[in-house]
Amino acid sequence: MAGKSSGGVAVVAVLIGILAIAVGTGAIMIMDQNKITDNKNIPAVVESVAESSAVEKLESSEPELPPEPETLMEYPEKAASYKNITDRPLTADYAILLDSDENTIIAGKNYNKRMYPASLTKVMTLIVAAENIDDIHAKYKFSANDIDPLVEEDASRAGFSAGEEVTVEDLMNAAILTSGADGTVGLANVVAGSERAFVTMMNDKAKELGLKNTHFVNASGLHNKYHYSTCEDMAMILKYAMDNDICKKILTTTTYRTSRTPQHKQGLELTNILTMRLDGYYVEGGGDIIGGKTGFTTEAKYTLSTQLDYEGKNYICVTARSDGEFISIEDTILIYERYVPRGVQVAQSLASAADSSSAVA
Repeated sequence: MAGKSSGGVAVVAVLIGILAIAVGTGAIMIMDQNKITDNKNIPAVVESVAESSAVEKLESSEPELPPEPETLMEYPEKAASYKNITDRPLTADYAILLDSDENTIIAGKNYNKRMYPASLTKVMTLIVAAENIDDIHAKYKFSANDIDPLVEEDASRAGFSAGEEVTVEDLMNAAILTSGADGTVGLANVVAGSERAFVTMMNDKAKELGLKNTHFVNASGLHNKYHYSTCEDMAMILKYAMDNDICKKILTTTTYRTSRTPQHKQGLELTNILTMRLDGYYVEGGGDIIGGKTGFTTEAKYTLSTQLDYEGKNYICVTARSDGEFISIEDTILIYERYVPRGVQVAQSLASAADSSSAVA
């Protein structure tokens, strides 16, 4: 009996031991299972936090603006030696002197404030025409609808007649040399079919150049309160035009004869208004004014855009609201004489002359 009891107890003990081992192993497996599960969840939690942060950052950040389109020109920077134009004899309310080669502003007066450009507009008209016409010998025939409104508006004209057929080159020279609105109307119709459509092209070209303070309403420069620019923008327009072979040729032409037609059997003899006004004037200290454009309306007064070549460098001066047609020439020459960089001896000579003229004034 005792032996049996002892054996039973042993069996029970073995069973209890086996059960304990099984329970322990199971607990260990469950604990390990929990640990693995937790470890697997850690990357998922981190990823969720990162995604949440990214969403919050995206929602809180400002929307990205599209990059500004590239433009053909950059606004000039002020030169280190830049000077404000304060000379007493100057009548122009707006002025700029640009070193065209370096693209720097040497001197200025209200140069980035809006003004009425008047016929300086025609430089942009010339640019758009030159870049959009393949053959400058192509013909255009004027109609009464072209000429009659210009007569009624008392716009400046080269003298073309209704029914007269001339070349695009004739129109370009008429627009610049004699500031003929008949020339600009013809160019607008040849290029775009109407002046309205052509003006859209002018404004598009202004944007392409990067101009921010210029807006055109017509191709001739007739006054309109929404037709404006600045001396700075106009200087950039002339600079761009002088880099175009066709434009430069016309802007620097002194005289030109248009095609022979039944209306004008010998053609029209066109003389550059700028050349006529410059007659008898010179820039003391050196340099030649090689070309440019004049302008006038009652509201704009006298405007002038010119290029000076001096010792192999190019300078552009634009003045606006001068008191007279020849005074605008004198305003421009004064700026060239006093602000274009010169040699020491020339500068001293000009300074002495300026002091003398100021004393007389």
